[in-house]
Amino acid sequence: MTKRTEAVEAFRITEMLSSDIPDVLAIEQHSNPEPWTPESFLEELLRPHSQLLVARVPAEFGEMVAGYLCFWLVADEVQILNIAVHQAYRRQGIGRALLVHCLNFGFEKKTRKAVLEVRSSNLTAQHLYRSLGFLVVGQRPDYYGGGGEHAVLMELSMAAQRASGKHERWSKFDQFVATDRS
Repeated sequence: MTKRTEAVEAFRITEMLSSDIPDVLAIEQHSNPEPWTPESFLEELLRPHSQLLVARVPAEFGEMVAGYLCFWLVADEVQILNIAVHQAYRRQGIGRALLVHCLNFGFEKKTRKAVLEVRSSNLTAQHLYRSLGFLVVGQRPDYYGGGGEHAVLMELSMAAQRASGKHERWSKFDQFVATDRS
């Protein structure tokens, strides 16, 4: 496993390609007690309402995937399904940048809200979501297999963010992240 001590100075967010799946799976398996399969990611790449993003960082020979996010755009809401960052790149703004990119996409499409589920034990992720304006709206008891861990349901009102102008800070943050939507 790669161990990093310095902060990532530059990364870019792009759409995930099928060729990214091996790197994404490596992150997924270290981040999720119930990891998605290669087939799960391939299916998401083929769904018309699914969006998959990766954060790419400079590496010795080109770039490497440092994080990813999968979300659906369904009717008037963004449903965040899966997000993870490589252990060596955590707490460096990559997860936040992926989320901001996703939320800005939702604003462009005039969505009403963004929703997600997070493990009750994942306090770091819950803190990140709250810092972006998500609120706890419920719980799914024994949602996650194995230990029967609860899922915390969180929701972000895009209309409230729009009305308060808070989404403007996301746009400013997103400007510092190189993106490639091609």
